[in-house]
Amino acid sequence: MSELTQTKQLDFTGEMRSFIGRHTDKSFDWDAFPGSRGFPELERAQMRYIGAGGSPKADDPGTLKPGQFTLSLVHQPVGKYAACHSHEVVEHFLVLQGVLTVGWAWGDEVIEARLGPNDMVLNKAGRPHGFRNDGVEPVLMSISVGTGAPKPPVYVCHPRDSDPQTARRFGAAPGKTRVFDVTSRDPHQQEFARHIVRSAAQRPVWNAGLARLSYIGGDGAPPGGYSMEMIHLPKGVAVCGYTRPAEDAYFVLEGCVTVGWEESGHRVEERLGPKDVIWNPAGRMHYFRNDGVADAQFLLLAGTSNVADVRFQAA
Repeated sequence: MSELTQTKQLDFTGEMRSFIGRHTDKSFDWDAFPGSRGFPELERAQMRYIGAGGSPKADDPGTLKPGQFTLSLVHQPVGKYAACHSHEVVEHFLVLQGVLTVGWAWGDEVIEARLGPNDMVLNKAGRPHGFRNDGVEPVLMSISVGTGAPKPPVYVCHPRDSDPQTARRFGAAPGKTRVFDVTSRDPHQQEFARHIVRSAAQRPVWNAGLARLSYIGGDGAPPGGYSMEMIHLPKGVAVCGYTRPAEDAYFVLEGCVTVGWEESGHRVEERLGPKDVIWNPAGRMHYFRNDGVADAQFLLLAGTSNVADVRFQAA
């Protein structure tokens, strides 16, 4: 290999690594949300990967620059809640650990749904919502919003200007909290149901030896600027390089995933472990495979509402 070729290879390797967020290089920020300051009942911590999400800390040098979506982890201790608020864009919560209670509000009426591991809700733009940990263990969830630079949340019911018990109920008047019912004919229940994805109800689509489960877009919740799939990648399975007109990202949940980039005859690879992420730029030729000892699972987020714009080919 010539010196020039070695230099290009090193530059390409460095570029790829600059688009990777390692879980072990990060820490949780307990002061990510200004609206929670001074209210212990609202305590939660954020770990930023792509953009700042609902936090104003967009200048964090340890996060990747966002495109059509952000990505962060949120840790919520037992007994804590997030005050009812809305965004101008969609926002999803995917539970990774624990049981999360999510409430959607229509005035002083609130419907609450409980989400377990790998269950998700996609909160509609403009729909007031909050979340609470009524369980016995901390909740860990991934959160994304449908823009790289969201506006600050608009609070509908916050303990600084509401009765604390009402704020904990996300603004519901006494007796106006209803349990989520997927079989109900009530239009509010049906609206909520269209935006909740249960892991146990997802049917995988097998493509190139891997399983794709739609969470946002396709058979999942209606997309609002980005799509998301859960990819189950058996050991030994690999896909050929592909490109997208929009960016995509892999966030590893289980196992290890080898990711590769190709450009002008050069190829570089990096291995991702649990809670590592890579952000692949639009137009970049990239691929993935599982050469580990166990099956892997990762989230694939793409900056397009068409979850089926790519059909993988087995390598």
